[in-house]
Amino acid sequence: MSYSDLKGKTYIITGAASGQGRTTALFLARQGANVGLLDLRKPDDVLEEVTRIGAKGLAFAVDVSNYAPLEAAVKEVSDTFGGIHGAANMAGTIGTQGFKGKGYALETIEDKDWDWMMAVNLTGVKNSLKAELKYIKDNGSIINAASIAGQRGTPWNAPYGTAKWGVISLSKCAAQEFGHRGVRVNAIAPGIIDTPLAKALGTAEQINDRLLSKTALKRIAQPEEVSKVILFLLSDVSGYITSSTINVDGGFQ
Repeated sequence: MSYSDLKGKTYIITGAASGQGRTTALFLARQGANVGLLDLRKPDDVLEEVTRIGAKGLAFAVDVSNYAPLEAAVKEVSDTFGGIHGAANMAGTIGTQGFKGKGYALETIEDKDWDWMMAVNLTGVKNSLKAELKYIKDNGSIINAASIAGQRGTPWNAPYGTAKWGVISLSKCAAQEFGHRGVRVNAIAPGIIDTPLAKALGTAEQINDRLLSKTALKRIAQPEEVSKVILFLLSDVSGYITSSTINVDGGFQ
């Protein structure tokens, strides 16, 4: 589906080097949008693809848990393209242990692991919102990546689920604070997506036992399916949707 209202507008994408962020950036580029590509690893390869598509963009190596360089990158995008119209904040981590065994059991989790995952998954979204809302134009739209894990809890990976629940609340706070300017802020809550992050979830058998067996569609989502929802929420078509969390989970129960 084509969203003509996105053409010529400018969007920030965090986590743009791979996975859901990369796919979303390329979807936006195909709509004729300008993109600011932010990730821990500078996404020059994604910028090359954006350029081949015929769109414009900038790429930055940014740690979303560190506000100052993040804000500087957003400012440069805004200065280059005359403001920003929205963002897709996709940066996140499930940690080095992921959901393998009981690696992040509450009785044994190290403070450094808890703090790191909170810094990326929750503080990173706060930092992204803080910077983006400073430069966003009226009637803009921001999408934050939450997760069904935030709605249901994640045994043996409490920091991930806790942070994602925080993203849902944070999105609602931002929506209420900036609604008077027509700015919309929503969250998406995906299930398991076929991205590099999914490889940290465990073996195929573990993924099936924990997730796919509880998913009505009995399959992993493709990142393109999630990006279609993100573009819908960024576009004017969803102009009366804000402070909401949209599940893209294949019917997870």
